[in-house]
Amino acid sequence: MRKVRRERRMDVATEIGRDVSLAEHPFVTRLARLMKLGAAELQSLELIVDNERLVKRRQDLVVIGDVYRNLCFVKDGYAIRYKLLHNGKRQIINLVLPGDIIGFPASFYEYAVFSVTAVGEMSLHRVPIEAFTELCLSRANIATALLWFAAREAAIYAEHIIDTGRRDPLERLAHFLLEMQTRLHAVGCASENSFEMPLSQEAIGDVVGLSGPHVNRMIAELRSEGLIAVRGHEITILDRAALQILGEFRPAYLGRMPIQGADVKPT
Repeated sequence: MRKVRRERRMDVATEIGRDVSLAEHPFVTRLARLMKLGAAELQSLELIVDNERLVKRRQDLVVIGDVYRNLCFVKDGYAIRYKLLHNGKRQIINLVLPGDIIGFPASFYEYAVFSVTAVGEMSLHRVPIEAFTELCLSRANIATALLWFAAREAAIYAEHIIDTGRRDPLERLAHFLLEMQTRLHAVGCASENSFEMPLSQEAIGDVVGLSGPHVNRMIAELRSEGLIAVRGHEITILDRAALQILGEFRPAYLGRMPIQGADVKPT
């Protein structure tokens, strides 16, 4: 029964492309920052992915407790990975951005341990986990990149635990904003100092463990201190150095792999 529910949920995505080309895909952009991705490796990846799919706003992509056996490479749009508690409270574990993978860690367990829902419209490419595993056995660079994605995800979770466990509310928000800008800039979705915030203040609160009104007050305080400017959904970092000191933000956990080799770019 759980498997049937999962397959029906994925079928509501609309295919919008016939030819699969990943050359300009944010996922490949991210891989290119890690290592040299040859034409043969890119072609091997293109052969196993589905056509581009369009996902509607608020559509469930993964539901906790369901069987899920795919990896989805996000081309455009945003999603939240979260857990809903019995008391109705929601904890957002992470924000899924362009270039990220949906299916971590769901595909590696018998049943999904978190839910994933689209924040707005999304486009993505899907590949069955079995096909991707076989590809990793023949393409070491792609297997190494998958390990890096897992390590980076774990590091992001660790920082979010520190946020809610030890950082003050203002420090949490400063750290979160810098993390968002850094991640978005890495895939060409933000400038050096500005980015579009895809989450509401209530959803930001579900990330950093604050209420929506509390987030609003913290944003106002950062603005009054001259650290950020806000115009609609656009956030501009005015004083990066001060914001980094406030949030104790060190972006190394979002950086490249320090692996040296013929097929890997040096840091």
